[in-house]
Amino acid sequence: MKSAPKYVSWFVFLLAAVGLLFVAVPKAVAQQDLPPIIGDADDNFNPPPCDFNDTFYNDNGIDPNSPFNVGRFGTSRQTGPPATGNQKNWVADSTCVTRDPNRRNFRILATTGGNADDGNSPFTNNMPETFEFISILSFISSQSAFESSYSRTVGAINGGLDGDQHNAGTTISLVPGTDPNGNVTGLNPRGISMEQIVSNFEAYAALKQTLPDGTFATNPCAADMQSPLAPPTPCFPVNNVNTVFTPNLRQDWRFATNRNAMDGSDNNCINTTTCAAISDSPYGYFCDDLLGMWILTYFWFVQPPNTTDPTCSQVFANIGAKNGFNLDGTPIILTAFELNQEIEANNCGAEGKEAVDGSDGGAVWLVCPALPDPRAGAISTDAFLDQVHLANGFPQNLNLTIDFLSLQIFGVFPNELTPKQFSQVSSQAASNSASSSSSSAAAAAAVSASQP
Repeated sequence: MKSAPKYVSWFVFLLAAVGLLFVAVPKAVAQQDLPPIIGDADDNFNPPPCDFNDTFYNDNGIDPNSPFNVGRFGTSRQTGPPATGNQKNWVADSTCVTRDPNRRNFRILATTGGNADDGNSPFTNNMPETFEFISILSFISSQSAFESSYSRTVGAINGGLDGDQHNAGTTISLVPGTDPNGNVTGLNPRGISMEQIVSNFEAYAALKQTLPDGTFATNPCAADMQSPLAPPTPCFPVNNVNTVFTPNLRQDWRFATNRNAMDGSDNNCINTTTCAAISDSPYGYFCDDLLGMWILTYFWFVQPPNTTDPTCSQVFANIGAKNGFNLDGTPIILTAFELNQEIEANNCGAEGKEAVDGSDGGAVWLVCPALPDPRAGAISTDAFLDQVHLANGFPQNLNLTIDFLSLQIFGVFPNELTPKQFSQVSSQAASNSASSSSSSAAAAAAVSASQP
């Protein structure tokens, strides 16, 4: 049985061919300036992520100081998952506000990697998977964190430079109401709520189902989430935000961005000349969801890895042959088709969301903006990749590691590297993997075990 995607083989072959497998090499010199220097044009073009300031949270419908806005980077969680050892999840950086006045001076180092499962990521980069890189700034555990009313005037001018310029400005406002999804919350002047917008962007959390005693749990412990396809116990916990920390995941995150096409080619109405009425649904991630929020969808298997169910056994084998197997021994799921049409349609798995009133106790939403373009400095030289690892510390997905290091070291995707640069990135990936494993031999054994 494989414990990582089978296409790891090309990576191992390349490293072996160039004689670089697990060779300790000096850290590559980045093609971008070290932070926090911001003197050049390229430094301001695509800066690394920082936390939003309180006003920007308020303007976009979230109370930044709500007790249900948990674990905010810059205020808490500087150490601990996803950081390990001496790593820091964020650092103070006085250049954040200089680059973007909507930020506060805390730069995010923890860069969470995952798969875009809807095929809409703008960066396919000739890889077997399409990756997204996000910054998990905080967890929202109840809809009470969404504001029900708010008002702020921006852009007002009274006198101006010549003393005769006057502008009342524009008011950013929310009023109490019920949105089209039935949420009682704050509505903007168009009758739309932030909760409604965010409901279109799903982050799929794959929690480990193997309990500490080795039992495989086939349902979450929240009664309102449980599938009738499996018994309610044993169950895996979902009762606090810590359950979605990376050490508790069986595979990397999946993200369904549902981005709209700017030219309307996805049949989304963009103006009244092409259709009778403008329709913003399902909204644009980078246009409407300015905090980069996602609603959490938990997905799980209702049959164990060694199931005797003939249908599920075959489905598991087929998907695992393509994608590899996760830390539980069930197949890694990369696409919506695999989850919906192969796993769930055959009664082999289920998905669910936590109660929006917070009664389940865990994370309902994430404030975790995706990097619009991870190239050219967006991933700083002191950032680290947050991804799922095997029990011996070796990355579950080596392609994700290589993608991250290519962007961090050279500011481009792997397919844009020269052969020399790619060798440098591959060598660094091997060195990082070996150092995080118990030994180079253990890392090599993990690679060997990942082969079909």
